Amino acid sequence: MTDLIRSEVCHLDAERGRLTYRGYDVVDLAEHSSFEETAFLLVAGRLPTSADLRALRRELAVRGKLSPEERRRLAKAPAD
Repeated sequence: MTDLIRSEVCHLDAERGRLTYRGYDVVDLAEHSSFEETAFLLVAGRLPTSADLRALRRELAVRGKLSPEERRRLAKAPAD
């Protein structure tokens, strides 16, 4: 019996040692795509166009900014 796990997002073939995301081998994705490209693939079901990637990176930059209050709290937190 083959150990197989299949979903719309991934396909795991344990017998062959192969994992794919949306039909793309994870090794190829790790070697040739960025975090943002792979995240877009997982969520949208397709690789991003250049425009998609620019929009996603802008969105991540906006959402990644800390408020002044968050910066103050982090500055007061112990380093360890």
